[in-house]
Amino acid sequence: MANEYAGSGELSNWNSIYNIKDEDKPPVYDDWLVKHMDLLEASRQTAVLDLGCGNGCDSLFLSERGFDVISCDWSEEALLRVRQHVPLADTRAVNLLEPLPFADNSAIVIIADLSLHYFSWEATIAIINELQRVLQSDGYLLCRVNSIKDVNFGAGTGKEIEAGYYEHEGHRKRFFDKDRLEQLFQQWKLTYIEEAVLHRYGKPKFLWELAVTNMK
Repeated sequence: MANEYAGSGELSNWNSIYNIKDEDKPPVYDDWLVKHMDLLEASRQTAVLDLGCGNGCDSLFLSERGFDVISCDWSEEALLRVRQHVPLADTRAVNLLEPLPFADNSAIVIIADLSLHYFSWEATIAIINELQRVLQSDGYLLCRVNSIKDVNFGAGTGKEIEAGYYEHEGHRKRFFDKDRLEQLFQQWKLTYIEEAVLHRYGKPKFLWELAVTNMK
């Protein structure tokens, strides 16, 4: 599984994206986590894991509200942005296709914001199993993933590698419907699932937002 992206240039692509961002401009977050504050409060004494943190939008949200956060991303350029704008965050270089560098039952809340939809179905299941290992029993995963309606950002575009998973211009991306998400989280307790729209780069982006509880 660790070699799924081998030769694809994905890491170079992400480093290039974050290398050209305005270094002096802090990340801008939306308010999607506000509705989940009651769940986040469970992790006041334990660092929240922000997996696939990008330039640190959610990490900044958490840090400003007094949470300890471990910001994880594959891209070192992204982590440089986080260190600049979220100085209290603990940054870690993490490849989601490899075992997570965290102990069993060590987290209460994990956030994965638009970071779980780049993988084959087999790899996605393996990643979800890793999240379940790291989370305490009754811990929470808050995540957002691409919707099959996300046509402005590639849904249905390019070569379909497997159901809902496309390769376009050298990049791979998955798009979910509700049934597929319920299948993915069948061993979890699904407490919140809603399709939503946000605006990215001047276009509407369709996504799913979920809160699930670890029932291991």
